[in-house]
Amino acid sequence: MSDDSDRLKQLLDGDLAAEILENDPILAKLAERIYGEDFLEKMGLSRGESKRALSESLTDEDEELMIEVIPSDDSHLDLEPFAPPTAIVEVVQVPSKSKFKLVISMALSLLGTINLFGGLSFLGNSCTGGGCPSDGQTRLNWASLGNLDTGWGWSPSILEGSLGIPDIVILIVGFGGLLLIMMKR
Repeated sequence: MSDDSDRLKQLLDGDLAAEILENDPILAKLAERIYGEDFLEKMGLSRGESKRALSESLTDEDEELMIEVIPSDDSHLDLEPFAPPTAIVEVVQVPSKSKFKLVISMALSLLGTINLFGGLSFLGNSCTGGGCPSDGQTRLNWASLGNLDTGWGWSPSILEGSLGIPDIVILIVGFGGLLLIMMKR
């Protein structure tokens, strides 16, 4: 066994002569797998010769080395077969991100629609000066959220013919999000 391990070590070190590879088809096959086909060709061996030699070296008496022998004791026969599972497990998907997007889209749509008709005018109770909800300016200006206490934060409602670009954007985002979420379901 030490002779085989010495030849294997020489093969791995690259010090093995071509004559040894020619006489030992298993080492030739290992050399081909480790170093590639070009290695055998450089050493003067053809790939076909090593394959033929390998197939000739594996005779019927060597065949038992390649087959796993399972003991024939009957100790495993007293085990009862198990029953296949009968209940199919359903995977419940919780689309938490989808619900969050749905809630945000619904909130934007609802707030945008309510604001168009002046429904958010109760936020302007502390407004002073002209242009406040008490003066008939009941639609919140989304672009002027910081100015709710002055007239710059308010505009006439859609009932009076006034519609702003931020209102349109909020409605498109809100209803567009709802449409996309409903289409995915």
